[in-house]
Amino acid sequence: GVFNRHVAQGVYCMTQSLMSLARVPLRVGLIGYGTIGNHVAQKLLDGNTLPHAHLSAVLVQRERELPRELVGKDVLFTTDPEKFFAQQWDVAVEAAGQPAVLSCGLRCLGLGRKFLITSVGALCDEAFHSELVSAAEAASTQLLLAAGAMPGMDWMSSAALETVEEVTITQTKRPEGWLGTPAEDVVDLKSLSAACTVFRGSAREAATLFPKNANISAALALATCGLDKAAVELVADPSVSGPMNQVRLVGAVGEISLLVKGKPAAGSQRTSMIVPLSVVKALRNLSSPQFVGI
Repeated sequence: GVFNRHVAQGVYCMTQSLMSLARVPLRVGLIGYGTIGNHVAQKLLDGNTLPHAHLSAVLVQRERELPRELVGKDVLFTTDPEKFFAQQWDVAVEAAGQPAVLSCGLRCLGLGRKFLITSVGALCDEAFHSELVSAAEAASTQLLLAAGAMPGMDWMSSAALETVEEVTITQTKRPEGWLGTPAEDVVDLKSLSAACTVFRGSAREAATLFPKNANISAALALATCGLDKAAVELVADPSVSGPMNQVRLVGAVGEISLLVKGKPAAGSQRTSMIVPLSVVKALRNLSSPQFVGI
């Protein structure tokens, strides 16, 4: 009867949805081809790390020679957003900084495609963040926030479902990792001989003032107590060999304290090696028949 027809339609829709989720391969559009983008592309192309994902297109800001690893590959490499968005891909990976989130996010989600961002600090603009979420909801897709260099995000976001009393993070980088930021107004980075705090404040302030350095703080805040409640300290220290993050959360479910001594990605003191790998892990979970750490 009518009931059985509704059940059959429901089963069909569910089956179609599951087939869509398990589509092989997951087609990836990459926005940016710097430290993060290049590493992600190489993992997509090696034929082993992401066997169920395929690199379809790359959007870059400036004209450049086709990267060696893309020669002979069926990958669009362009500076033209129109050509990039006309290409068939299922998820866009933003690896080009906060301006790329602003310029590409709404369009990507409006097309019903997933948008995976590394520059989480772009979401400090509440109105824009709300627009992105609304666009994703309207198109039945998702805005995805990469954990990046944020350790323990699974535990802490779960803990935040109950009362959270305190969330703090101290980000320490070598002085050259703070060049081109407001830290230059606080201390002479080039002659610094001892650790120096260059910022104290909220995660919203940190990610707004240090858009290329403090995305991790924004990710922590959004996963836990909010951008205005998470406390951030940024430190320049010539004695460290790479990025270091100390995180603490205290809440109703318990407390966690983490110290991560990361290694910088090749050619960048600003970016931890773990950041592109967090994107690769996300793509693996999105494309694989098994999802670890949901």
